Amino acid sequence: MSTTTLNVKLITENLADDLITGMQNASGIYIMTSFVMQSGVRLLAPHLKDAIERGAEVKVLAGDYLFVTQPEGLQALCDIDTRLKARLWRSMGTSFHPKAYLFDYENSEGLLIVGSSNFSMSAMRMGMEWDLAMNAKSESYTFQVALEKFMQNFYHDSTLPLNDNTIHFSV
Repeated sequence: MSTTTLNVKLITENLADDLITGMQNASGIYIMTSFVMQSGVRLLAPHLKDAIERGAEVKVLAGDYLFVTQPEGLQALCDIDTRLKARLWRSMGTSFHPKAYLFDYENSEGLLIVGSSNFSMSAMRMGMEWDLAMNAKSESYTFQVALEKFMQNFYHDSTLPLNDNTIHFSV
């Protein structure tokens, strides 16, 4: 179900194409990026909504590092669907700079994409970015570690849930 039959693929342009393909049959979509921009949410929102409507679990972890994440982007993310779970990593000045996209499929299949691309239109469509996509079957241990680390980070004490209506979006 991955976007490529290759074990590892270098993506240097139009990451959104691989992300959208990756979402199509995923049972779990896990995104962890330093920054979330409204432009990136607009680009992926319909595909995330489709995935949620067919039963996929979607979790997004963004950071407040350097105050680049847009509050409007966080709000747009939460507005996609109440079943999408979003959290904000409160960096308190310490670097929080990951860019990871994980797609979990049935039958121990999956896709891990890591690199330089944040959750923005520029990074996913037109910017100078390099990302590596890895088929989980080629290195199942690494994929499982990535999933475990994502969940540890997602529920870390430094995170704040964003789906709570009492949250006011300011980073």
